[in-house]
Amino acid sequence: MVQNNSTNFILSILYAYVFVYLLPWTIWSGADGEIVDVVAYLDRIIYLHEGGREAEHWGLSWLLSEPLWKGIIILIGEWFTDYRAVLYFISFLIVFSYSYFIMKRVEFYVAIMFLTMPMFVDLSIAQIRSAVAFSIVLFAYDLASRENKSKVLPIILLILATLIHISMPVFYAIYYLLYWLDKRVEERKYYLFAIGTALFLALFMKYGSNLILTMLGDRHAGYDEYISGSSVAYSITWFIIAIIIAIFGDFADKRKRVVAAYAITIMSFFFFSSILGIFAARYVAITMPFVIIAISYLPKHIKQGTYLFLFLYNLYSFKYWFQFTIL
Repeated sequence: MVQNNSTNFILSILYAYVFVYLLPWTIWSGADGEIVDVVAYLDRIIYLHEGGREAEHWGLSWLLSEPLWKGIIILIGEWFTDYRAVLYFISFLIVFSYSYFIMKRVEFYVAIMFLTMPMFVDLSIAQIRSAVAFSIVLFAYDLASRENKSKVLPIILLILATLIHISMPVFYAIYYLLYWLDKRVEERKYYLFAIGTALFLALFMKYGSNLILTMLGDRHAGYDEYISGSSVAYSITWFIIAIIIAIFGDFADKRKRVVAAYAITIMSFFFFSSILGIFAARYVAITMPFVIIAISYLPKHIKQGTYLFLFLYNLYSFKYWFQFTIL
């Protein structure tokens, strides 16, 4: 683990500044200076600020409507005039949170190497709602990891993250299921359970989630009909890494075992979802810190080879994202 937290703090700020404000991601990605999700955020801010009204929700529907994010959107409209600048500042905070969390646990160059990938760019600049929510989760995880610290604040933070993005309880459920299984499943079977959990989740997302969301009247119902899943060729790299961790990740430390199993579950879920035609790349992007940290737990020669494998995959991803012809 990297111990110099003050240095990591400064490096994380510098990296976040360069990442968000100096690198022209929208130009490189061919977005003509606009990102669809950012435009949607801007339109909603303007709509609510000018007196627009949205459906009122009560009870469980209120929770599913992500009220804290709506409150943030309303405050942006009331307190600021340059809405786009505020959204980019939120992206800055996201990148800072992710990079600082990772740099405290792995080497600086490793964190930079894998945070600078297309799916994380999309997460931190376009999918900021889910990224903000999981940034809060990372902070809660850090607080809960400290000895002799109250667990009340982490719980409050986890609740707040849910009020920003309703998918957060899914990430909690996966973690605590694996935490519970760690005490009951021995050695390699534990990682097989992690892969099995991923398969179950993918099947549930394909055949069960829409039914439940429709019954609850949630606006996310039917989204999978409009968003195509990632190709198997794009997702199989993550499944290979999950298998590598499952085979070589013999961790006696409980926390390391759970983190490794968590990374295996998310990466396997992405692969199985791709087979079923479900878009799930964002789940890997959201939980990228745990993936990178899980790889860092591997034996040295396996870890280095896995980092190289993922780095080459990252370069190949940029070939399509930037439409480079030299790769």
